[in-house]
Amino acid sequence: MQIFISWSGEKSKKIAEVIRYWLPDVIQSVRPYFTPDDVSKGQRWATDIAENLHKSQFGLFCLTAENLTAPWLLFEAGAVSKDSRAGRVCPLLFGVDSAQLKGPLLQFQATPFSQGEVLKFMKAVNEATSEPLSEVQLTRAFERCWPELSEKIQAILISNVEDETPPPRSLEEMVEETLGIVRTMSQSPISTADDDPLSHWLVLGQSTLEYARDSLKIAENVDQLAMLEQLKRLSDYLKMVANLMSPKLKGTKVGPTYLTQITKVHKEIGARIAELVVIFGDDEF
Repeated sequence: MQIFISWSGEKSKKIAEVIRYWLPDVIQSVRPYFTPDDVSKGQRWATDIAENLHKSQFGLFCLTAENLTAPWLLFEAGAVSKDSRAGRVCPLLFGVDSAQLKGPLLQFQATPFSQGEVLKFMKAVNEATSEPLSEVQLTRAFERCWPELSEKIQAILISNVEDETPPPRSLEEMVEETLGIVRTMSQSPISTADDDPLSHWLVLGQSTLEYARDSLKIAENVDQLAMLEQLKRLSDYLKMVANLMSPKLKGTKVGPTYLTQITKVHKEIGARIAELVVIFGDDEF
């Protein structure tokens, strides 16, 4: 039984590491997958991470106020939930309320970190193992190990752990990150155009919006011909994403919201393109 533990940010990382060593104390057959290196997730889609995502039966997501919209955390949630019959996404909230969740995480039942909720999670894991413990055995093991977990988590939550503010990303870095997500989704050997889970498309929408909005911020104060060309490419990219997402999100509650936001950003990009065309006299626009 493999459990993929997802995190983003220093506080979330410390929580995930504590849970990683605690889980096998309760159920010895559990094999947590936790990578302390978050760099590869932002720069490239590491092969070992992708493989472990696909073969994990559960995904435990450590959510804090700092990482609710972290792109790679959201993508990992989509990857684990690729098969609703096997992949189970279990978001645990640390110091945040479920009302604060946005985007793809809204489709999963997130619960505050508590003894009762963690016990429910462990019961679900135990039932999915090949040789589950009896209810009495599981309860005894859980009650014996819970105080240690609770104490360590509370110590992290009240500590002054601060996430480092990442340096501003260049337009090229944002383009590469978003296109990396798209490539990973399209190249997944276990997915086809007809059975991609909703979460994958929501992650694509969320990442696209973040990329487009960041690009617009950069373009506000950059009057360069290169920026005009980049915005034109971005405009075409948004059209493509909207066309791909439209049939996939048809009939869902969140689909229209994403498509409306993409359309709005697309118009704002068009307005900025028009301004740069005036400056550079680009007749091809």
